[in-house]
Amino acid sequence: MTVKARICEIFHSLQGEGMYLGEPTTFVRFAGCNLDCVYCDTPQAKEGNKAIEMGLSDVLDKINAICQPDDFVSFTGGEPLLQVEFIAALIPKLKKHNSRLYLETNGTLAKELATIVSDLDVIAMDIKPPSACGKDIWNEQRLFLEAARDKVFVKMVICDKTTAAEVEQTARIIAAVDKKIVLILQPAEGPNAPEMQTVRRYQALAGEHLDHVSIIRQMHKIWNIP
Repeated sequence: MTVKARICEIFHSLQGEGMYLGEPTTFVRFAGCNLDCVYCDTPQAKEGNKAIEMGLSDVLDKINAICQPDDFVSFTGGEPLLQVEFIAALIPKLKKHNSRLYLETNGTLAKELATIVSDLDVIAMDIKPPSACGKDIWNEQRLFLEAARDKVFVKMVICDKTTAAEVEQTARIIAAVDKKIVLILQPAEGPNAPEMQTVRRYQALAGEHLDHVSIIRQMHKIWNIP
């Protein structure tokens, strides 16, 4: 059976957030998500109304047309691990072109991650507290961190509803796996934006448990790029 995926868009830009800020990256945005976060900035991917069903060769052709050797290829969404069979089939073809493989994920699908983790170069886990997604998924996220381990950094979007207890719980979960895992606090934009002094306070709180806690906002919006 020919494997296909529901794709929202494929485009080249600079990485606009996280540890690899500014790196040339080809983004493959998968449709569909298993969460419903209050600050979601890609609702079109979550809903997938304009997604196109694409085969491996179609996706690979689009990537190869815009991606340079040694650039990152980022699997993003939505939640890309919902279509992990397609990603697993795509990976060997991308490796032939020396692409560095980057996964952007909500960190809830540990079993799916386990099938491809050895082939990934970077895992950017966007951890979700209850105030963001409306439910308690700490255990799922802990299992994911254990599976990702030495390839992962964690991003936590801080909005006006994020609590100190949630930040501390995040830091404790990460530290239980490895206190050297980097945590990036990303202030939300728009009506959900927090006070900067609150974000600084949360940075200090998380730093009591972890070696590296940074504050980095989304830069692609400032740079006016996709």
